Amino acid sequence: MSRTPTTEQAYIAFARQHYTIWSGGQAGPPVIGLSSLQLQETSDAVDAAEAAYAAALAARDASKAATEAKDNAMATLQAVIGGDIDTIDAFAKATRDPNVWVLAQIPAPKDPSGREAPPAPVFGELVQTGAGFIRGSFTVVSGGGAQYQLQRRDTTLAGATGPWTVVGVLTDKTFEDQGVPVGLSQVEYRVSAQLSTGAVSPWSNAVSFSFGTQGSPQTQITAGSIVPVKAEDQKSAG
Repeated sequence: MSRTPTTEQAYIAFARQHYTIWSGGQAGPPVIGLSSLQLQETSDAVDAAEAAYAAALAARDASKAATEAKDNAMATLQAVIGGDIDTIDAFAKATRDPNVWVLAQIPAPKDPSGREAPPAPVFGELVQTGAGFIRGSFTVVSGGGAQYQLQRRDTTLAGATGPWTVVGVLTDKTFEDQGVPVGLSQVEYRVSAQLSTGAVSPWSNAVSFSFGTQGSPQTQITAGSIVPVKAEDQKSAG
């Protein structure tokens, strides 16, 4: 059994508590072998760690807020442009004038019966890397030009499970999630394939990874949370 906590937040709390004990307050330090110089170094280290940890959490929250704002803006843009294209398509069909698409500089819509929707992907086992990230992979028979929408669902240590949320759009079938929030009891993933024709597969099986009672760890802050994994790295999670 470890003599000190294993998570960063718990370790800092442990350090603050024991510095208070070891320094002794107004009564002076107990006779445990620590010099005044050592106690001062301990105090400085605890102060620095608390400040750095708070700054990291603030940066993570700001990054998450910025990502959500970007996602919302992109969703609005896609909805507006999609509506514009729908109107152009309807006008071209109503006037029976294919030159409408030429003037709009967009290709005419393809026959949706040209390719059927791909089958549902099959998700494999999730693993945790040495850095605390979650790595996963899936297989799918989709043909060329497919993209894969990856969703994650989080469960807190209190047992509250959130909704499925899009965390990435992939072109590779192996990924690493470097944006898992700290303090979760479990994460789940599922994926669907979309062809260039717009045909979308059913959702894959959902797979989960449990972090245990201590919850998901604090990891380094990354700009892009979902990253592809190179073929030569797929054999190891470390």
